[in-house]
Amino acid sequence: MKYLLRVFIVFISIGVVTAMVIAQAPPVPQNLDVQSGFNGGALLRWDESAGAMGYIVYKAVDTSSFKRIAMVHKAGYMDWWVYPWAVYQYYVTAFTSVDSVLYESGPSMIVPFAVGHHHMPLPGEGIIGGKVVDDASGEPLKGAVVHFFRPGKLFAEKTHTDSAGIYWAALDTGRYIIRADRFDYIGEWFDNVMRVDSAAVVRLYQDSIIIVNFALRSLPMPVPVTVSGTITDSLTGQPLQGAFVAYLRPHRWFRQLQVITGFFGGFWHERLDLPALGKFFGVVWYGLTDENGNYSAHLIRSMRYVAFAFKPGYIPEFYNNKLMPFEADRLVFMNDSSGINFALEANPIAQHTITGTVKDSSGSGVPSHVILYRKTVLGRLGVRYTMTDSLGNYEFHNLVSGIFYVKAIPVDGYAPAWFSRFDCAVRNWRFADTAQVSGDVSGIEVCVGTSARFGFGRIAGFVHRQSGNLFADMSEQNVTVYAVSAATGDVFGYDISENDGSFAIDDLPEGTYTIMVDKEGFDAVPVPAITIDASNGYEVNDAGIEVSAEVLGVEEDIAAIPAKFHLYQNYPNPFNPTTEIRFDLPKASMVTVKIYNVIGQRIVILFDGNLDAGGHSIQWNAVESGSGIYFVKIVATPADGFTFTAVRKMLLMK
Repeated sequence: MKYLLRVFIVFISIGVVTAMVIAQAPPVPQNLDVQSGFNGGALLRWDESAGAMGYIVYKAVDTSSFKRIAMVHKAGYMDWWVYPWAVYQYYVTAFTSVDSVLYESGPSMIVPFAVGHHHMPLPGEGIIGGKVVDDASGEPLKGAVVHFFRPGKLFAEKTHTDSAGIYWAALDTGRYIIRADRFDYIGEWFDNVMRVDSAAVVRLYQDSIIIVNFALRSLPMPVPVTVSGTITDSLTGQPLQGAFVAYLRPHRWFRQLQVITGFFGGFWHERLDLPALGKFFGVVWYGLTDENGNYSAHLIRSMRYVAFAFKPGYIPEFYNNKLMPFEADRLVFMNDSSGINFALEANPIAQHTITGTVKDSSGSGVPSHVILYRKTVLGRLGVRYTMTDSLGNYEFHNLVSGIFYVKAIPVDGYAPAWFSRFDCAVRNWRFADTAQVSGDVSGIEVCVGTSARFGFGRIAGFVHRQSGNLFADMSEQNVTVYAVSAATGDVFGYDISENDGSFAIDDLPEGTYTIMVDKEGFDAVPVPAITIDASNGYEVNDAGIEVSAEVLGVEEDIAAIPAKFHLYQNYPNPFNPTTEIRFDLPKASMVTVKIYNVIGQRIVILFDGNLDAGGHSIQWNAVESGSGIYFVKIVATPADGFTFTAVRKMLLMK
């Protein structure tokens, strides 16, 4: 009898605890929807659950069991890690926390998802399909990516071939230019041409089926080389055992690989998670040093590489004493080589930390490179580099006190941007906000804007630094070059200049572009608008950009609160149709900012109100104004009655 009573009490207790958990868990998320993302991946959205602190996303691949892949705080998630040939399933739960105990709801509905355009044609659609084979053997090529471009349209579609080399896609009717690529083959346009301006145009009609086949030529077999070196402590000179060494694809070539493969993040086998350093992409080789600090890497002849070394307790370093991959030496090996050495510097004796997230305007995390700059008397200096995890989270540790800037360079699909407390997609260092570090700082969120690649145009050239010495090599590396649509003001592409100053912005839709540049402490000489269309074969390869020396003085650069009132020149200038107007206030003031035309007529009042001391910026969208000269005037009046007035001339070019 006592045994039965004990069992009864246990069952009652379990029931009470279960009821308490159910009562404290938020409602099950409803209306889960999964669609292809704007820049690839799978975009999940669902309705918010009342009282939920966040949501947990679960995923299954083909017949595998469900696994937790993310914990997010908004009713949406971008899963970048989806590929053809697999069927994915998702469900979402909501959670809350009471007294450090997590209470999770039941699962939402399960939603399947597959990559590609393999749905049956809808009304108004037709089908383009075919086969991609090896030109020499006729063998089918699995995993080739086929792009469908519509001349004059922004959006492009893509799909992949299956194991039989077959592809097909249901598409809207219209005219198409089609291209096939595979990573180990020479890509081509239909019908067997290398230039887009020679490509055959395919006309797709409603309910029609058009066959477009490709025969790709394989690239030469790669020739292996061996590269060796030693990792030591920079202070003691002692060899470092167990140091991590990697050879990476440079940024431009990695982005091109993503287009050729059609995969976000490139190849699966070229990804690597490093504790405290995030998720690295384009890792061609990696290994650890032996007890003598030596390593031996197996690479491919004539490829370009960026070499990287790291050991816990030391600052990560790229070859030749560089702190970030965008300024690192590019290495090309034609034979077995040695002497690619690193001397790592130990972490400073400091305990401060900066943490944050790179995200888009919807709040979805974006995998990115993250660079930390510090304000010094020498200007803004890059001091640390890291990668985010797959959710866009990043961390910097062992920081000294100071004033810092943060810049994010997304892996793909988005344009680089600076940290700003109030604005998204801040593309120029002038308008970035700072993070004051005197302890641990969290929540430094960098919002990035899209930079989807939809076309087949190209703008390329070189970046040079202005110099009075005509014989000096003044090529400027690590300059972010943006192609901004003159019609919409959106970023349609970007590149970061190489060590020879070269840049190449590919996959642009035809149109007219304003070229903008960004490098901390530098300004750019205005570049005329560039048009790419059929008249120039959709290519401009001789664009030249000049950047001038550092434009901020020491006093202005290191002051946390500006020392004086100042109105900066708007940026960009000339502009079309938007520009940023930045000004400094050493004291809280009543401020008005107005725009006038060349004959003195007031066009618009941009701001009229009170502002705190500090740096401020305002955007003017002149979409309704015509080309010409305009003036921006600021009047600032602090409480002591002193009035500051300044005027700058601006040029709107449409």
